[in-house]
Amino acid sequence: HPNVLARERLARFRGLKNFKTSPWETAEDRPHEPEDWRRLLQVVDYKGSKNRTLREALVGGVNPGIRVDVHLRGVPSSLRNRRQPLSLFSLLRHEHKHTVVNVNMHLNSSVEEPLKSKEELVVQCGPRRLIVKPIFSAGENTPNNVHKFDRFLHPGRSAIATWIGPLAWGAVPVLVFKSKQNQDPEVLDSADADAEDQINVDTLQLIGPGTVVAPDQSRVVAKRAILTGHPFKIHKRIVTVRYMFFNAEDI
Repeated sequence: HPNVLARERLARFRGLKNFKTSPWETAEDRPHEPEDWRRLLQVVDYKGSKNRTLREALVGGVNPGIRVDVHLRGVPSSLRNRRQPLSLFSLLRHEHKHTVVNVNMHLNSSVEEPLKSKEELVVQCGPRRLIVKPIFSAGENTPNNVHKFDRFLHPGRSAIATWIGPLAWGAVPVLVFKSKQNQDPEVLDSADADAEDQINVDTLQLIGPGTVVAPDQSRVVAKRAILTGHPFKIHKRIVTVRYMFFNAEDI
């Protein structure tokens, strides 16, 4: 745009000779990292750590058929009056910590509209039900571990969905839901403001399955931008292009 400096608009972009093979300098991304990025769990040897954690889980514990007393702390008192029975799950080592979660997700072909990145979704990952806003990227293996950011996930396609969430060991199956928007104004007006963070199961629509893949904090999701212009003069291997930049400071 003529009124926007390209060096400011494209400050977080860099030139790559080849998107899949050119090396990526991660040191340039540190000023733009989230505040808690360095506090996330980094698993160096994921396969070895997973096998070691699963072996530890098989040692000890309570045998089936034994009555146990469970003491709950820090939970709402409304759980006492629930008619449905409660299900309790134990976590493996480090599963209470947050990391970069990668899920190989497939969007059902029955979905009418493409799914936009950073759109709010409800994910059932094992016993956990989370509200996430994932970003999508290509799932192929590249030598430089750089993957193209996808603005949309189209029906019938697969992509890697990435968000920050609790760690899950192994290829845990995932169900992805999207909340249906209620168009009835009476229902919208009667909604309680205190229940904004609660998930209404009746309004969820299953849009696709997925599988958890190994968390990789060094995996780069890059947004691709192409500079275009009008060729003004061509002489052998030298091309003069105009209308690519509109400010002298950007050249």
